[in-house]
Parts: sequence; structure tokens; C-alpha cells
Amino acid sequence: MNHPEANSAMDAAQLKADIVLLIDLITEHSRKVELVTHEDLQDEFLSKAPLQQPIPVSQIKAEYEAIPEMERKLRNKADDSPEEKERRRLISRRQMFGSLFSGELSLADLKEEPAEAESAPREITPEYFETVLAEVLKGQYGIEDLTSWDSKHYYHFSPLLSASYARLLSTQNNPYEQILDTVRESSRVYPRPVGVFTFEFAPFRIDPTVIQDVLDRIAEDPNAKDIRVTVTSAGTVYLYSSTYLEDAMADFLAEEMDQGEAQML
Repeated sequence: MNHPEANSAMDAAQLKADIVLLIDLITEHSRKVELVTHEDLQDEFLSKAPLQQPIPVSQIKAEYEAIPEMERKLRNKADDSPEEKERRRLISRRQMFGSLFSGELSLADLKEEPAEAESAPREITPEYFETVLAEVLKGQYGIEDLTSWDSKHYYHFSPLLSASYARLLSTQNNPYEQILDTVRESSRVYPRPVGVFTFEFAPFRIDPTVIQDVLDRIAEDPNAKDIRVTVTSAGTVYLYSSTYLEDAMADFLAEEMDQGEAQML
């Protein structure tokens, strides 16, 4: 006879395992430097979750305790190196285990529950996917979502793929939105203007004629009235958003940045 308490505990363990699965799916896309859409993520989860079993407590504890030594060996590497990205992933994963499985890990004398016979594949519905996704986004697991210019919903793992780079990826097939978004983001976050020449180089690599077309379009777009131009004493053109940067400050920063660029040549 199944007791309600046992069923409830099993349901909780299964949900936690499904949360880990969903986080791993998103992380794998970010490892490849790509975003995953809501639709694709749902399809992947519906495909893999039916066979996902609750994670054994011994496995949870073993991985949790092994991570610090693995992380230590990867320290002191360049920020954009594969080793540093893996180190950030490990740190985030340990934090996830500590948060998600705090009850299991806090037991002083951890005892493994008796193994159960492998169950048949579960029926996973889109509604259940939404439940798991909501839990993932609610927790501190490094998973972030964004809505792109064309209203598509994307997800990424921030320790491997930053929010700013994720936004860049979400606009990669639309140079107009890519430039608008980059300028606004730079003015809001740093804050600083962006040299028009920047868009000719990596990671943008936009053709100069396309950049000029974008500038012409911005001048005519009523939805881009916050995007303004400042020209330095050397004649370099910078863009900024008046929503986040005042004109005088943008002029000053552009001049300072232009002098810095000249000194590097």
C-alpha cells in the first residue's frame, strides 16, 4: 500500500530531477554559444523527461562534494577561456545542488533509500513542462529568459552566456535591431556611447553599407527617436540612447573614448 507521505516525497524528488534536466538542456545550448527558443526547449524536455528518474541521494552528495576540487584546478584562467567558463558552470551547479537539495545534503548521516525497480516511461505534458520551467526561472540557478525584437522567447545559462551576448544573439539576423539594441544596452548598462565603426568588427561584422542603411533608417524611425549621434573632434561618429545618457555626458564620453582609441594606434 502506498502512503500519501511516500508519494509526496517521490513527487518532490521527481520534480527536482526534472528541474536538473531542464537546467542541463539549457546549459548545453549555452555551451555551444546559442540560445534555445521556448518551443525547442519544450520539445527537448518532452522527449527526454519521460525516462528521467529521481536522482539518487548518494549521487547528489558525491557530485556536490567533488565540485570544489574540480573548480580549484580551473582557477586563474582568462575570463573567456573554456576553463574559466567551465569553472563558472561548476560553481553555479554546486549552488544549484545546495539550493535544490538542501534537505538531502544537510543530513549528518546520509542513508541511501532502497532502490526501486525502474519505472515505465512517464507521460509528460506541455503543462508539466511549464510547471518545471516556472520552478527553474523562480530559483537561483543561472537560467535567464529574454524576449527578442520579434517577440520570441529565449533561454540561456548566464555563467556561460551573458545577458548582453544573449541579446546580441537574439538579433543576429536583423542588423537594424542588433544595432539599436546594442546602443541602448551600452547606454543603460555601462553607460557609454558606441562607435559606429564597432559594428564592422567581431562579433557583429556588419557591412559598412548596411550600417549606413541602418543609420538612415534610424533617422526616419519614430520608434528610434532616443537614438542620437555625437561626433568627436576627430570626426568619429558615436551612437547613444538619450533615455539613459544625457547629451553632454555622451559627448564627453565619446571624446574620451576616441582619444583612447587614437592612443592605441
